[in-house]
Amino acid sequence: MKNKNLILPLACFLCLPIGAASFHGTGELKYGIATQSTIDLRLNPEFESEMGTEALMGMPLEVLDLQDGWLKLKTPEGYISWSPESSVRIVTKEELREWNKAEKLFVTDYFTVLHQKASDQSPVVCDVVKGDLVKSKGETGAYYKVELPDGRSAFLKKGAAMPFGKWLASRNPTPQNIIATARLFMGFPYSWGGTSVKGLDCSGFTKTCYYLNGVVLLRDASQQAQTGDPVDISTGYGNLRPGDLLFFGSCKDGQNKVTHVGLYIGNGEFIHSSGSVRTSSLLPESPLYDSWNAGRLLLAKRIITEIDKDPNIVSLKNHPMYR
Repeated sequence: MKNKNLILPLACFLCLPIGAASFHGTGELKYGIATQSTIDLRLNPEFESEMGTEALMGMPLEVLDLQDGWLKLKTPEGYISWSPESSVRIVTKEELREWNKAEKLFVTDYFTVLHQKASDQSPVVCDVVKGDLVKSKGETGAYYKVELPDGRSAFLKKGAAMPFGKWLASRNPTPQNIIATARLFMGFPYSWGGTSVKGLDCSGFTKTCYYLNGVVLLRDASQQAQTGDPVDISTGYGNLRPGDLLFFGSCKDGQNKVTHVGLYIGNGEFIHSSGSVRTSSLLPESPLYDSWNAGRLLLAKRIITEIDKDPNIVSLKNHPMYR
């Protein structure tokens, strides 16, 4: 279950890192770029607060306000939450445009580390995970020379990444490709608020399956359920197609309360993050039968046909925050 998105009032800010844009005084809308492999975004501006979502390195963010070293941020899919200021580089709109236009690399390995020099024996600068973005600054042997969003230099193995433009041009969000992506995470742990290889909740999993195919979905299961084209499941599962999203929960007084989402893969089966990423079935005769979820299936939505038609299902190449 991932279903919360609180928006809270805030006040002021203390200090900015070297080279960061000043937030106050100009009235100009500010932006940010995530500077760590993954950053935790919380529902309140404190470490004790519940995890809301994650942002990946290089992800563009809208900065809404600052309070005591915490940033109130809006992600590309519109989710509002909080991060320590140290995890984000604050930039102007023009600086964000420059970042988006720069030659970047898209990390394709599940996980790797960057080094100070083009050698495995060189000290580590930081980690990166699948989906992270770094600026390309040339090549040295078997390594890319890169610049991180916060300006640090490092070296990344060529086999762990590819040029972002090339990666984006290769995205083809077909049912087969989305299901193949989903299978990459089989056995990965469930983690509340997670949207990365470090752990995924149910909607973080479906969101990531589409993101790695070049499509931005809304964050939470209840939000995703309000998008896409409805699929009639009133008389069975015959209308479902691979890549559809299945939504589970409860219904009271005619009102659905969505608390879980999975990705339909065909033959009555779906992949979802529940304990871990795993395959389950809606069919009683299947050894993978999930009686609990089969009994609380509420609705299904077709996402693939609505890319760049539904305002909340947007391809990366057309998303305004990435342009």
